[in-house]
Amino acid sequence: MSIGFVVLKNELITGSLAQQIKAENFCLFLASVGVLGVGCSVGWTSPTIKKLEKQKIITASQSSWIASAHEIGHFLSPFPVGYLVGKIGRIWLLLAASILAIAGWVLVLCFNQGYHIALLYASRVLFGLSMGTVFTVVPLYIAEVAPPTSRGALSTLFQAMLYLGHLLEYSAGPYSSYTALAIISMVVACTWLVTTLCMKESPVYLVQNGRNDKAIDNIAWLLNTNDSEIIRAELVKTEQMLDQRWERSIWDLFKRGYRAKLTIVCFAAAAQRFTGMSSVVAYAAQTFPSTKGFLNSDQYTILFGFLVFAFTFVSASLIDSLGRRPLMIASAFGCGVAHAVTAVYFGWNTDSLTWIPFLSITSFSVLYSLGIGPIVNTLQGELFPPELKGYASSIVTIVHAATSFMVTKSFQVIKNDAGLYVNFIIYAALCFLSSVIAYLFVPETKRKHLMETQGTED
Repeated sequence: MSIGFVVLKNELITGSLAQQIKAENFCLFLASVGVLGVGCSVGWTSPTIKKLEKQKIITASQSSWIASAHEIGHFLSPFPVGYLVGKIGRIWLLLAASILAIAGWVLVLCFNQGYHIALLYASRVLFGLSMGTVFTVVPLYIAEVAPPTSRGALSTLFQAMLYLGHLLEYSAGPYSSYTALAIISMVVACTWLVTTLCMKESPVYLVQNGRNDKAIDNIAWLLNTNDSEIIRAELVKTEQMLDQRWERSIWDLFKRGYRAKLTIVCFAAAAQRFTGMSSVVAYAAQTFPSTKGFLNSDQYTILFGFLVFAFTFVSASLIDSLGRRPLMIASAFGCGVAHAVTAVYFGWNTDSLTWIPFLSITSFSVLYSLGIGPIVNTLQGELFPPELKGYASSIVTIVHAATSFMVTKSFQVIKNDAGLYVNFIIYAALCFLSSVIAYLFVPETKRKHLMETQGTED
């Protein structure tokens, strides 16, 4: 359930609501540092692949594997994580993910000593395992800890920190050596480890596992109150919600009601990746044309990363006011238009208009960050009850990983065999299709409590 629901009732407010929200948001910010670490591991490929290809250290085929191999680990992690999230808790899994990320950066540094390409592949798989853990656990944690009135905005923080990681790599990569960039990224991973140690475990998990004394302590901290009535009322509400549930298996997700919800969230995850964002992020430095004008391709990439990051906060203000559904529909359609413009540019090879791909690709990324990007994580946390969230997150993460691998791995192949513009034609068509499907099937969960959005299978 969502901590903070009880204190919104006037008769129970004895402390400062602002202080309560501050405590909750601080804990959620700490959780999002892990997403920053994931963003660094994903964004690292853009400046690094360009550098390694220029030095002829890797081939085009090897670069496509470096860009996509993390999705193998991402694909493998969700089911073990989905099982363990209810057994050992959210915090221990996030600690494990940070250690995997640190190990990945150690392998990246080792590659620089002997140029063994297998080390880079292995590092990318470790990053993927870390990513899969974060993408499964953090949306669940946000849904359980965030108050209903700001749950959508705080889910957007997830996406913003991911983009901040990309921006860090885009900004430091062109002006740092291979080793320096890896060390900078490892510092982020170490910071992630430390901040995770400061987090509070979800009271929902603690009550589920009979640790009510610890749950009371965490509720008091999250609500920033020592008032026993408020704390007890929140604990009782959590227990009542869990008492209404029973032990579930993954097959319960395929019963009527939950089956529809699972289909919707899996569609949203696939639609998110089929926009082409994975390949745009991985190959940003190579996609923007090199020019002798005001900005070069590296500087275009930095500006691109900054705009995507900045506009995510616009989404944070819109997602709980306008709603998830209209933003997703408009976002997917707008992304399709932007990709169509990019396809026309690369298809016609209009070298004199080099500002067009920057404008169109950046417009795509801004539109993505306003809707289809953050909304997937919001829906994933909102539509399933606690005993099914681990299973649901696992399935959604696998769909996310599989589609992301397809998009990223195929980018270079399609570019070499058919032309760069064909990638963007495909992305445009898929975006338009996603907009139509979202209009027909995606529900609205704006400002609804989790007990309403989770519903039943009946």
